[in-house]
Amino acid sequence: MYRILTLSLSALLLAGTANASDYEGAYVNLGVTQLSADLDLTQTDVGGEIVNLGNQSPDITMITGRLGYRLNDYFALEGEAGFGLGGDDFDQTVPVPTDIGVLNVDTNINLDVKNYYVGFAKGIIPLGEQFELFGRVGYGAAKAEADVTASLAGITASGSDSEKVSDFAYGVGAQYNFNEQNGLRLDYSSIGGDADIISLSYARRF
Repeated sequence: MYRILTLSLSALLLAGTANASDYEGAYVNLGVTQLSADLDLTQTDVGGEIVNLGNQSPDITMITGRLGYRLNDYFALEGEAGFGLGGDDFDQTVPVPTDIGVLNVDTNINLDVKNYYVGFAKGIIPLGEQFELFGRVGYGAAKAEADVTASLAGITASGSDSEKVSDFAYGVGAQYNFNEQNGLRLDYSSIGGDADIISLSYARRF
């Protein structure tokens, strides 16, 4: 009887270890991201003149990739990078003070977030075998650029401005696993409150 109990206990321990190890290991994500950034363009140099383009909030579509390692059921480390697919382009009339008064200058503005990078520690709450919630904290950076072309009475001038955000990052999300290797993941993250990131990605576990 003792031997049967010992064998049964050993089998349960091995099964528990196997189930736990199903979550461990490396994984990758690849998806599409919408990034919204707050840019201060109140002091933009266009052709030697300082032009006030105000505060702008471009929405940029990006491709995002992640590489992570899950240490156990509840904790993982991951790195994330996003690259822009094109900027937010629009026209704006800007009042420019001159020696002869204020002139309304027509401008074309292209706002673009070139890339962002974030490193996260990730806490996970498994809700059954297929669904899980998670929260993330870390540190990240994002770089945005503004290219401006101004025209008045047939004369054109151009200029650019850039802004980089490096700050504490945080986020929450959920993942649905179709099976042990494949899943779908939805994230919300923010870098310092200045760059908000929403992404939907395919998740692959190795």
